[in-house]
Amino acid sequence: MQTNYKQRFTNENSNGRKLSSKIKIGDFLSLKINALGPKKIGLVELNNGLTLLIPNTNLGDIVKVKLEKVFSIPSKTQKTKNQQKYALGSVVQVLKKTNVSTTTELEIGKILDLTIKRKGPKNSGLVPISDNFTIIVPNTKVGDAVKVEITKIKPTYAFGKIVSAKNSLNTFSISNTAKSKIQNEKTYKLTKNKTYNILIPSNAKSVANFFVFKLNGNLLFVKKSLGIQFGDSAKILIIRTREKFAIAKILKLNPISNFKKDLIVKNEIKKMIESGIHYGERAIRCNANMRSYIWLRKKGRNKNRPFLKRGRHVINLLKTRLCLKKAFIQLAKYAYLGQTFLFVGTKKPAASLIARTAVLSQTAFFVNSRWLGGMLTNWKTILKSISQIRPILKEKQKVIHNLLEKRQKIKERLFNKVNMLRKKSRKLMIKGKKLIQQLQKNPNYFIEKSQQLMKLKRLFLIQSKNLMENYSNIFIKQEKILNVTKVLKEKENQLMQQKIYLKNIMQNDKNTFVSFKKLFLIGQELMKLKQQTNQSGNVLWAVSYEKFNQILNENSVENHFFSGAEEGNKTNSIVPSPSTEILYKILSTMKIKFDPLEMSYNKISNKQMNKSKSTNTTKNLIISKLLDKFTLYLPFIKNYMNLLIQRLQNCSFIYEKFNQDLQQIREKFNEFSKLTNNIQKVTNNIQSQFLQQIFLFNKLNQKLRLLSSEQRLLKFLPKLRFLPTTKNKMYERVELLMKKFVDPRMNYPMDQIYDQKLRLTSKKIAATRKQKWQRLEKYFGGVTQMSKMSKAQISNNVAIIVGQQEEMNAVRECKKLGIKMFTIIDTNCNPKLSDHVIPANDDSRTSIQYILGQMLTYIRFAQKLRFKVALKKSLLFL
Repeated sequence: MQTNYKQRFTNENSNGRKLSSKIKIGDFLSLKINALGPKKIGLVELNNGLTLLIPNTNLGDIVKVKLEKVFSIPSKTQKTKNQQKYALGSVVQVLKKTNVSTTTELEIGKILDLTIKRKGPKNSGLVPISDNFTIIVPNTKVGDAVKVEITKIKPTYAFGKIVSAKNSLNTFSISNTAKSKIQNEKTYKLTKNKTYNILIPSNAKSVANFFVFKLNGNLLFVKKSLGIQFGDSAKILIIRTREKFAIAKILKLNPISNFKKDLIVKNEIKKMIESGIHYGERAIRCNANMRSYIWLRKKGRNKNRPFLKRGRHVINLLKTRLCLKKAFIQLAKYAYLGQTFLFVGTKKPAASLIARTAVLSQTAFFVNSRWLGGMLTNWKTILKSISQIRPILKEKQKVIHNLLEKRQKIKERLFNKVNMLRKKSRKLMIKGKKLIQQLQKNPNYFIEKSQQLMKLKRLFLIQSKNLMENYSNIFIKQEKILNVTKVLKEKENQLMQQKIYLKNIMQNDKNTFVSFKKLFLIGQELMKLKQQTNQSGNVLWAVSYEKFNQILNENSVENHFFSGAEEGNKTNSIVPSPSTEILYKILSTMKIKFDPLEMSYNKISNKQMNKSKSTNTTKNLIISKLLDKFTLYLPFIKNYMNLLIQRLQNCSFIYEKFNQDLQQIREKFNEFSKLTNNIQKVTNNIQSQFLQQIFLFNKLNQKLRLLSSEQRLLKFLPKLRFLPTTKNKMYERVELLMKKFVDPRMNYPMDQIYDQKLRLTSKKIAATRKQKWQRLEKYFGGVTQMSKMSKAQISNNVAIIVGQQEEMNAVRECKKLGIKMFTIIDTNCNPKLSDHVIPANDDSRTSIQYILGQMLTYIRFAQKLRFKVALKKSLLFL
């Protein structure tokens, strides 16, 4: 057969250096897979006897493996530590792949029909598959035809186990040893009041309130309790037995094995020894009642004599452990019932620990400086002293509370930062591992990815440039359209103004034409009157307005156009003057055109007037000079009317043209509005595209930054270390930092509280009072809260005393009041004076710290349990 390849690879790492027999988690090994287990798990046996399990491997492969876990099994026979049996590794890199070929393709779990051909060692049978490969089947003979399941594969051979045997000449027979076992098998009868550790089988029957199954050939009824289910392990007690069955009750669910119990006891004793609990007082001071708690010699000449070390007795820690266990259980019961505790310890090593434990237990009082006589028995006198320092203590509590809150905030912030750094470093480590794996698969990963991203970036830049150009062109067009629309708007406004002006002119011309037409008609009538007077031979007299009024008054002529008498009589006819409105119009018309013949007309009229005055033989027609002159303006009025008609025609033509121009401008406005709407749509589209481009470009830049950060991470990765510390250790380190750097700066001058109280008194009185208050605070600071309690409640306290010899006054007062006592007693103490004794070293700080820490744990646990039970009860009553 081929030898194992481990001699070449097992003791060498990736750098070719020899490995020691001691291997650590995280080591890298280069190995050859020389065996295959179930589910493709590769098996490699190392030189130090350790079997390495490597999942997802093939037989014959040479791989680089990282050691993940080492599993050890404790040895009972040897005094050495736990023996390493097997380890678990993960494949980092496949260095070389080899194809191990066999005549048949074998797999773990495959069932084959085989006939044993040759005899092998230790009653095994050999089945050669090919020249270089053999299957080994244990407990078989030559010629046996069996069904074999493959359990393990090696390069040149494999192991199999029998599934079932076929009928053949040499049938598979059970060995004599197996037969003897079956024949000698007996049913073990279960004994009453004996305990057993059992596992409730999953196929057990559930009948009423019992699990029913067979145990050692007997039918066992196990009563259901403690929430047990199928498959759970339990410690049971046989309460009744019969010939064919037994009844048991459950004592404990998931019990600890004896080996684990021994291990727990050893660890506890080890911690006690480290804390120095076992050191007693000098042998001279030993109390006779403490002999049962001292370590005695068991062999030799000095048998049953105390074991001395440097002249001191050694306390039996096994008995101390039992006493501690009983005391802690009783303490937890008292705490669950809601009783308060009084911690007493005035020794220097115990003083600070007593105060700390009492404060943390929340329902406790303490005396750690000096026990004054009558502190419990003469409580009324003590109350008077406490009342003097109560206001000072209240102020101090406020100050301390504020400082603690501030400190807690700083602590939480610091812990969060440390935790965040821890998580960040862990994430970076995981990311770095993934990057390394990716680079191992593709060494040009960063180059290819960066080139791809840069190509995309260039494409985005070109697209954005085109979009910008399109946007600028459209913007220019939009500006042009806006300018044109602005010009058109101005033109429209001008046309509208001109149109309104023209309309007003036309209206004025129309009004003028109407008035001129009326005046022209009046003038024509006057001309007709003149012609008639001339034809009839009458004389026309044109007089001024004043003379015209005189004539009217003198003759008192009636108001009509022609007033006359009989044909034979000589009378004067007067043409009446028109209304003032018409006169104003006539005057305005005459102003328009100045008549050059006015002077000649005046001369003629004057002559005629003179003539008419001298000759008064004919009929006279009297007319005002204004009306007479108005008749001369008739040709002008006619021409002016024609001019107005032409002007109105021209204006109407221009008006129509204005309307046409305005219509064209409005049509252009509509076209431009459509164009602007289209341009707005295009610009909106470009803007949306541009925003999308910006978003994609930012994403691309983010990817580039990520790529650069990954490259920087790879450079920084060798320096990076993950903080594998637990949260408890982190809390401890943060607390250490707080004590070193934060706490020294958080001091509050407590003397200020005294100074504020004594600021109105003299210096001498203030100094004496201050000393008195400080002394009272030192003695009664831990029992001020007891002032609210009655004498019966004080008697219901539970006293925890450290150092019986130093606190004899406290012990006697507790005895007198009937207070239950838990006392840490050394070899010089009397255990009969205490209700619950804890034999231990009462002079060592570490010893006291260990015991008080355990007490605090049990008290707080019981208090939390009490709170939860009370909460559930209150919810039930709702």
